[in-house]
Amino acid sequence: MSVTIEDADAQEAGRERPLFGEPGSPQSLRAWPSSRLHLLLPEDEDPLTWWRAPYQPWATLGLGTPEVAALGDEDWVTKTQAQFTPLEVGDTLWVGPSWHEAPPAYRQPPRLALTIDPGMAFGTGGHATTQLCLEAILAVRASGAMGPESRVLDYGCGSGILALAAAGLGAQQVIALDIDPVAVRVAQANAQANRLDHRVQCVSAQEDLFRQGAAPDAGFDLVVANILAQPLKVLAPVLWRCVGPRGGLVLSGLLEAQADALADWFAAAAPSRPRLRLLGTREGWACLGHLPDRRTP
Repeated sequence: MSVTIEDADAQEAGRERPLFGEPGSPQSLRAWPSSRLHLLLPEDEDPLTWWRAPYQPWATLGLGTPEVAALGDEDWVTKTQAQFTPLEVGDTLWVGPSWHEAPPAYRQPPRLALTIDPGMAFGTGGHATTQLCLEAILAVRASGAMGPESRVLDYGCGSGILALAAAGLGAQQVIALDIDPVAVRVAQANAQANRLDHRVQCVSAQEDLFRQGAAPDAGFDLVVANILAQPLKVLAPVLWRCVGPRGGLVLSGLLEAQADALADWFAAAAPSRPRLRLLGTREGWACLGHLPDRRTP
């Protein structure tokens, strides 16, 4: 029913080996020296009989007898919901799932409460890269660079959390874009749940934003992309094209060790544009960006 492979030395100091499966990124380590395999079988399947069947690919490897344990029935919905706890960002933004009620202090401007149910899309606010992007959006707002006329693009929106934060904090036109149609639908549902669907337009990455008229001719005032380092490299020309002449660009989903190389890559992709700088780091992850110019009346 499911298969999980883990580093068998993950809890051993000095022996754990990081292995990242980022698309398009070359890896010197293709597999862990020692792995732990977890298999989930139907209740009516005898685990040892199934394991010892001669047709199994490991039958000739001499792996020995596996450990067998029954997985008890639990309230999986409640257990899953317990993983998504509310998050406060910068004493201004509260993000939580629908089964948590926002504190009264966040229900009135200038504070903002967002209800995010990720469904099958990425983005609950709990990951360090999402938090760094939210902090960058708050910094743009605090600088006066985000106002009622601001146009924002969330490239790779997932659940739509960054797009909704930008819209809730004052941006008038926000595009939430993703390659995954499920994410587009989830982002749209979250926009409706937060009554921000009049400001947030959710679209598929298969569409040409400029040809479809979704992108403003002058570009966006802020583009945020929280993806992975390798896809960001591929998207560098596209992302710069979307940024207006005085607009800002915020990137995350990259490791601290990848920050300098990615900044170099984006500088080479658009030499006339400002060089991206390190906006913040957390738990080994980094956020790069150039914040937009302050809006003038």
